[in-house]
Amino acid sequence: MRERLLSALDDSDTLTHPASKRGFLVYLMGPYKSYPPYESPRPAAEVPTDRGTLDEVADRVRDGLDLDADDALALLVALRRDLRADTGVNAFLATDPGIPLSEVDAATQSIAFADAATATVFVAPAMGDNLGVGIEVGSVCEHLDDDTLLTDAVFLGERGVESSMVDAVAARWHVTVDEFDGYDDLYRAVRVHLRAVA
Repeated sequence: MRERLLSALDDSDTLTHPASKRGFLVYLMGPYKSYPPYESPRPAAEVPTDRGTLDEVADRVRDGLDLDADDALALLVALRRDLRADTGVNAFLATDPGIPLSEVDAATQSIAFADAATATVFVAPAMGDNLGVGIEVGSVCEHLDDDTLLTDAVFLGERGVESSMVDAVAARWHVTVDEFDGYDDLYRAVRVHLRAVA
């Protein structure tokens, strides 16, 4: 899978850093959709978050980003773009290699991508619809060896995101879990993790 990823991601026009590391694959996982609007007001206890977006992401993802997408997906695309351009790592989303789901199902792809990547970053913004991400994170963690999870994976949740799955990521699989406030804080946390992996 690693060679297939390197081949599929080779023509990235944003992997332009002078010290680009084509072989440093960074798999970015997170929600592609924000929470859907509710048809009627819901009790506060049932509302998953009291913030609709990251404090700092709205302007940043629209600045030079030609993307008609939900804010949650735009956040991941911006993170991928900035990591490629400013850090030189070969960051990618699950959709980037273009492997059809009819060939390899989504869960199997995520496991294979995380296994082939140099580093895996789970991102859980408060605005994100994180149910699918929680399932995917559990599936990936269950299939990777403990040493890989301990050294190569990180789970970054926006402050205020709470979940039993987040607790399990740290307790069961010993993945580093940390919080972030806004896009700049997230970006710094990812770069710190990548330096540690390198």
